[in-house]
Amino acid sequence: MTNETNPIDEGSEAPQTPDEGLSGDEAEHRAPPEERKPRWARWGIAAALSALAVAGLFVLVRGGDGETDVPVTKADVPHVEGKAIVFSKSFRDRAGITTEPVRLAPLVPRLKVVGTVDFDPAHVAAVGTRIPGLVRSLAKVEGDSVKKGDVLAEIESAELGEAQASVAVAGAHRKAASINEKRERDLAERGLTTAREHEVATATHEEQRALLEAARQRVVAMSGSPGSPFGVYMLRAPLEGTVVERHIFAGQSVDAHLVAFRVANLDHLWVDLSVFESNVDAIHKDDPVEITRVGGEPIPGRVAHVGEVVDPVTRTAEVRVAVSNKERKLRPGQSVTAIIQASGPSRTMLTVPMTAVTYIDGRPTVFLAESPERVVPTTIEIGPNDGTNQGVVAGLSEGQLVVSRGVFALKSELYR
Repeated sequence: MTNETNPIDEGSEAPQTPDEGLSGDEAEHRAPPEERKPRWARWGIAAALSALAVAGLFVLVRGGDGETDVPVTKADVPHVEGKAIVFSKSFRDRAGITTEPVRLAPLVPRLKVVGTVDFDPAHVAAVGTRIPGLVRSLAKVEGDSVKKGDVLAEIESAELGEAQASVAVAGAHRKAASINEKRERDLAERGLTTAREHEVATATHEEQRALLEAARQRVVAMSGSPGSPFGVYMLRAPLEGTVVERHIFAGQSVDAHLVAFRVANLDHLWVDLSVFESNVDAIHKDDPVEITRVGGEPIPGRVAHVGEVVDPVTRTAEVRVAVSNKERKLRPGQSVTAIIQASGPSRTMLTVPMTAVTYIDGRPTVFLAESPERVVPTTIEIGPNDGTNQGVVAGLSEGQLVVSRGVFALKSELYR
């Protein structure tokens, strides 16, 4: 009996269909005519199907009636209408915008001015060379602390040497005159000389004593002293303080008009302020002042002097403030800001809260309320203030309403 075998034996390759093993173009040409379509046609069909899918998704989102289901909310912010700024009640509440009326009220000014720190003349001294000479040595330099009478420098001077020599000569003459006067007195008492000779001896003695005293005073005026070397005078500190300036060096020749040192007690300083004439009348001696340097805390002071003369160019008067500087917070020459709490008299004028005033393009401005939700930026001319209320010279009338809080929110709208 013969065994039936598979037409395809194991290990043999399966017969291929007519299209297998052909490239895409060859297969397309061998396909039946009804299945043959150009490649661009198939791509067009795919693009159309994709467009229909997107359109369907769009229809689902927009809904059947063509209107948007998601509501669009308009931002609740102020907007400008002409010169006015208009906003909603909800924005007004959210920004905390409040108004206050312009008032006519008495105002004692609180003045803010700039000034310069200076030495107190009662606690500073210049030390001059007085006579020509040569700097022998320096004992003190800038920044050194000194006591009254401390030696600052030694200066050799031929002129001082001559003055000291004249003291020695005058002393010898006085001694001789004293001996002669004593001898003539003894002779006169015994009747061995005339009264005239005794009187001449007495006058000569007094003359020599006067010349000796004058020679000694001359040496002292040159800063010489009995204990100093011959021909050397000492520059001494005239007060206790700090050496703040030095203008000489060892070996330098100096004349009689040179300021060699400046010594100051820096515990006591002045602050010189320039105040406009319209505000000077409100400032009095002993009014409290706060002095502020850049980056520093306020330093208390008191008005020590109010100037009697107004500068015709700047229209300001000088106000001097005395300040204690034991903690060395200030330095002479430093620029500071001073706030003077003037004692009056008060001035009656239009006032608004200081919080109502802002600056737009460098000019003081308030927001004048025309209605609860409508304001107009208005430029004003300001006067003095007392730290809480700002005086207004021009631009407003009594009873008008100005924005006192929420000014920044309105100002921001102008810079959008």
